[in-house]
Amino acid sequence: MSNAVYITASLPFLKFGDPPPFSISELRNRCSAVMTEEELATFDSLVNGEECDDPFASAYMAHEIQLKNVVGHARAASWGPEVRFSERQFPGYDVTFAKMVSEAYAKQNPLEREQELDKTRFWLVDELARGEDSMAAVYAFVIKLKICERWSRISAEAGNAAVLKVINDNDPAYNRDDRRS
Repeated sequence: MSNAVYITASLPFLKFGDPPPFSISELRNRCSAVMTEEELATFDSLVNGEECDDPFASAYMAHEIQLKNVVGHARAASWGPEVRFSERQFPGYDVTFAKMVSEAYAKQNPLEREQELDKTRFWLVDELARGEDSMAAVYAFVIKLKICERWSRISAEAGNAAVLKVINDNDPAYNRDDRRS
């Protein structure tokens, strides 16, 4: 068994919007000496959004499915009554979480909507870890760090570059062979 207390004691406090203090790969490297192979596999599963047998990871992934179902229903409703949505099954139902997701998705501004959904994820992992000095707290930090890394890459410049790339990739005049050289 790894030393979860040691790991959690060495982690900084992280709140939504904070710049990541280090990368996920750096965190994995730091933890690899004190985590078991099973714990590292769970770490990797959470980073990659994959299912695994760990109770924290299973609960988190079930909530991610619930989030997608709530958002899917909201999208289907906005497209009209003839649009049907097929839910994915998941264990349990969290009323508070569903309400938070619904409120976040109701935001008109897409950026604010994404921010609120990620704030809801921050709240969720804190609830799932319940303030314990256990591997659940380490895994909660992993999810928070992943979210902070994502937001640190979002900027107006990056957005403009992405839009320009999409435009250029879809412009037949730009994609002629003589322009690529």
